[in-house]
Amino acid sequence: MAHPCYIKSGIRIYRHRTGNGANRIRFLAWKDSVEFVRRLWTHKDLGACLRKNWSEPCPICEEAKRKLRDGKKYRTLLKQGIVLGKNPRILAQIVDRNEEEAGVQVWDVAGSELEIALIKLSVHKDTGLIVPWTDPDYGCDLIYDYDSEVENPLPTNLRRSWQNRLSIESYDGAMDFDEDIINKLSYQDLAAIYTEGNKQEYGDT
Repeated sequence: MAHPCYIKSGIRIYRHRTGNGANRIRFLAWKDSVEFVRRLWTHKDLGACLRKNWSEPCPICEEAKRKLRDGKKYRTLLKQGIVLGKNPRILAQIVDRNEEEAGVQVWDVAGSELEIALIKLSVHKDTGLIVPWTDPDYGCDLIYDYDSEVENPLPTNLRRSWQNRLSIESYDGAMDFDEDIINKLSYQDLAAIYTEGNKQEYGDT
């Protein structure tokens, strides 16, 4: 699989850990934010959307408007990635508690069982307080089971751990979302990728 052009070279994006049995992960806040998940809107694999992510002019969004005005089908443009879909990529940095020596990893949890679990488990039912996922002393791990022997294996039985400490050294590897992860293309470069890639594959439709 080709490396996504919207992710900087050398950064690998994971979906989830596939170790059999119980897996434990700790989320880390992004270095430039208090958030531990960040949304990234992309035009499929053409690149990150300048308009949606940074409120800047985006050549692909402009092309989408032109094509829609010309009567092109919305679903076709959506499939091609010219029109943005409803769901962004959701990137998080984590430490695998079973292999902490591996350091900080970047996961895309969009549309996965992990995203659903975060929504359900991020608030204490009894107190209504927000779970401090990323706190080094009082944070919680997300735990899930995985069985590679079943058909279409996915994380199951997702639950939250008791509060526990994560070594402060693990936080030294925390990354800056915009500076370390995202390959933000210029207007001209994004337009060139669309022209040379998308039009070559689909034609001017």
